[in-house]
Amino acid sequence: MLKQATITAKHLHTGASSMKSLLCIGLTFFLTLLAESAPACTVMRIHHSGHLIVARNHDWNTGGGLLIVNPRGIEKTAITPIAPAQWTSRYGSVSFAQFGREIPFAGMNEKGLTVDLLQLNDASFPTHTNGKPSVNVVQWVQYQLDNAASVDEVIQSLDEVTPMPFIARLEKVHYFVTDESGDVAIIEYINGKPVVQHDSTNACALANSTWTASSRARQQSRPNNNSEQRFLQACTFANEPLSDRPIEDAMQALDDVAQAHTQWNLVYEPQSRRITFQTRRTPHLRWIDLEELALDNGANVLCVDINAPIKGNVLPHLRPFERQANKAIVDDAFDAIIPAGMIRSTIKEMVLNYGDTLEPALVQ
Repeated sequence: MLKQATITAKHLHTGASSMKSLLCIGLTFFLTLLAESAPACTVMRIHHSGHLIVARNHDWNTGGGLLIVNPRGIEKTAITPIAPAQWTSRYGSVSFAQFGREIPFAGMNEKGLTVDLLQLNDASFPTHTNGKPSVNVVQWVQYQLDNAASVDEVIQSLDEVTPMPFIARLEKVHYFVTDESGDVAIIEYINGKPVVQHDSTNACALANSTWTASSRARQQSRPNNNSEQRFLQACTFANEPLSDRPIEDAMQALDDVAQAHTQWNLVYEPQSRRITFQTRRTPHLRWIDLEELALDNGANVLCVDINAPIKGNVLPHLRPFERQANKAIVDDAFDAIIPAGMIRSTIKEMVLNYGDTLEPALVQ
């Protein structure tokens, strides 16, 4: 990894039109398959006796992934087909990616903001931007980690940037956002418009049903499906006092709402800027402290395999991000859902090439 990080939009526009067209076509095919094996995850925020915990399961058919350290000062262009947003990351972050760099499902930034994406079949995103820049609905996670310090700032950004799917009927997700104060918001797009539940008392959990359906299940104590059942369990955990072993409490809560295809357990501590995690492949508890990381402009992008057979602090095991590390998770993810052949190879290459465009260049 080179020494000074300044990634400019010109890198993303080299050979631009053809690459972006191919990327859109490839992701269209990928998202069709993605919809057939969509993730069904659970997240909860536990806030007791001054201790704040955010815990989530990542449920998927395959468990590969990277923990990626993203420094400040990186210029980016969104991977959307219409009016792609351009921005420079204001905050450093740690994100968890399964389908390639810059396309994470979860993460926390240096300000203690956490952003998690979960499947929502009832989601309906805008099909036009109304003149605003857009960002892909999955990349939206990284966009917020790069730009927002609080839940309020995330909500304000909804008037400035539009989450835009490649195929509206296939990209179905909603978001759970918290910050170091304990504030929380659930953001859903229903009929093309954002619906925000900004309630740090009641919006303490989320699964894969709309907030309306989840609230009904809670009020009536009658879940209609697995998602609503997990939501009710998560709400119960979110309102229970923590013991003197809060991480163990949170991991136990995640185990209790786990499914047969749960792959990762992530526990954020926004006030101390620590993330603890374990995976199905490597159940040892591991953690990373954002305050120990070099996140200044020009710092290296670092990563570690989320399934690496290590214990404890992952800081000594971080390595400069390279194409080969990205390729390992892209192979794991795409090979599991796309039959071998030219289409799979093309899609994988396009995703890898997008990650390569964000390699830092030397400052002149």
